[in-house]
Amino acid sequence: MYDAAGKPVLVPGKVDAYRFLTFYLGETSANFDDFYHKVVDPTWLQGSNAPDAAALRQTRQSSAKPPCWRILHRVTYISRVLAPVPPPGAPPLEKAMRTENIASNYELIKRLEPYVRPAATSSADPAAATRNALTAHLPELAPHAAEITEYLGHYFGMEN
Repeated sequence: MYDAAGKPVLVPGKVDAYRFLTFYLGETSANFDDFYHKVVDPTWLQGSNAPDAAALRQTRQSSAKPPCWRILHRVTYISRVLAPVPPPGAPPLEKAMRTENIASNYELIKRLEPYVRPAATSSADPAAATRNALTAHLPELAPHAAEITEYLGHYFGMEN
């Protein structure tokens, strides 16, 4: 959704940020088979006049199945926009974030990132860095330090 000026509008419940990793899996003939039997719609491939379908029909080799690379994308973190008014029974952290005018987990992470990133990317204690940052910059959220540390751990890809 966009406002009158053409800027994106944050919609409660919608994703506002995510992270992913991409893996390149080795060449095998099984990847060729998987592509044509699991990924591409056979009806579209046979009946479509689209240039993409024509190109794929030309590359399909039924006798020789050349080894192909496979790409895997894995989402490692996701953030959703919080509701403007926390619903009854909302988690305490969500209510506290709303009180501080923080719209999503991602916004919270971005506020804390300059203070926590050095500890998250070194052998320092990220939980202590999170507590210190909360105490200094968002003291109202300090009681939720453990949960926020967990969010940051997922975001930075740290082991729990």
